[in-house]
Amino acid sequence: MTVSFAFDWVDAAPSPDMAMGQTMAQLSIQVNGETVTSVRDHGSNARRDHIVVPLLSVAEWVVGNWCHIWYEIPDTTTTRQKPGFEQRHNLAFAGDGFLFPKLTMAPSVDGMEQLRWTPWQPQHARIEFVAAGQDCVACNQLQTELERIVEAVLERLRSFGHRQDTVVSDLLQDPWEAIKALDPDEREFCRAAALLGVDPFAVHQEEADEITTFWERTGAAIREDMLASLDETETTLPAAAMWLDDTGKMLEREDAGSGNEWEAIRHRLPMVQVAKPWEQGYMLARSLRRALDCGDGRFDFASSGQPAVTCRETAMPSSRMEGLVAAGTPACAITKRRREETAKRFLLARALGDYMGRSEAGLGILTSMDTVRQGQSRAFAAELLAPAESLRTRLADRGAAEDVIRDLGQEFDVSTWVIEHQISNHGLVEPCPRR
Repeated sequence: MTVSFAFDWVDAAPSPDMAMGQTMAQLSIQVNGETVTSVRDHGSNARRDHIVVPLLSVAEWVVGNWCHIWYEIPDTTTTRQKPGFEQRHNLAFAGDGFLFPKLTMAPSVDGMEQLRWTPWQPQHARIEFVAAGQDCVACNQLQTELERIVEAVLERLRSFGHRQDTVVSDLLQDPWEAIKALDPDEREFCRAAALLGVDPFAVHQEEADEITTFWERTGAAIREDMLASLDETETTLPAAAMWLDDTGKMLEREDAGSGNEWEAIRHRLPMVQVAKPWEQGYMLARSLRRALDCGDGRFDFASSGQPAVTCRETAMPSSRMEGLVAAGTPACAITKRRREETAKRFLLARALGDYMGRSEAGLGILTSMDTVRQGQSRAFAAELLAPAESLRTRLADRGAAEDVIRDLGQEFDVSTWVIEHQISNHGLVEPCPRR
């Protein structure tokens, strides 16, 4: 799995912005053999695999968003990203009047970098970006390519005598040197700030202190997921910390009154060792169904002889937060906005999965973010409530028409979204197109 930013310098016509003109280059971006920079020229009706742009724009965008590219986690619902997320992750915003592909770079649940590119035709432009796709590459491989772009631009400008140029120094060289000089504590702060969606190099001291305090006082098991889900437009960090303390204490009382039956069940489950978090969730759910002797039908949280999963509905400090799970049991506080019974059942299943899949003690958190922990709990919930093999049996003779999916949702008491995702993720059948 590779990504390549290949470029050749070109001699550009004189430009009012000398630094831009001196860094003009033919740029071709490829991801695992797919060309991201494929364009169609409507003037000549020709197609080519490169664009001609100033690499200074690319370098400045990379340096300005460096921490966000590696640390800021996307929401699984693209329409609910944090304010400014696209500008921080989409290369098209490198702009400066030049046209770049809509290439989004963001961390993926499996420790890779997710790259996604989409076609677009800029208004009043003669070229159209025609490539579309998505894939994952190793973070260190992408990082090497982006570092190479920045260093090449700096070297190019030095060769033209820009070593002391104030603008170039302020926008590129000085911040790049600061990034390379980060010590471990500073790097940790940058991670925390970027998770929140804040530029760690442009944060006010008061806000920096709030981020540091939240990071240090919040359990290591949930602080990254918590910061990733929070949004400063919805709540402040001190208010979120207070909510976490109050809700955590409420769940402690649930722990104290509900016994330890789920812990005994958890310790009886076989160890699951797979690389992908969603595979871990699937296997853990199958093991639990076997341990509880659930059969292949609807999962009943109130089954006779089975420990209960208690929950309270409460307001959340962020629209991306969906629940908090107790430290010693799957008891949980879940968001009030989940009115449908199927949505509530899915959150209860996620809480159970979060508890069963923990590798360290402490509270659990449920969010809509695209993290390892959340990916595992979502996969667990889907497999617990609507097992793939059970669906495969029922779909064998019926196909996956819309009415079949609706009937299966009613049988397993889940949303049709869960059924459709199980069909897609496990390759059970090809769903029929919706009318």
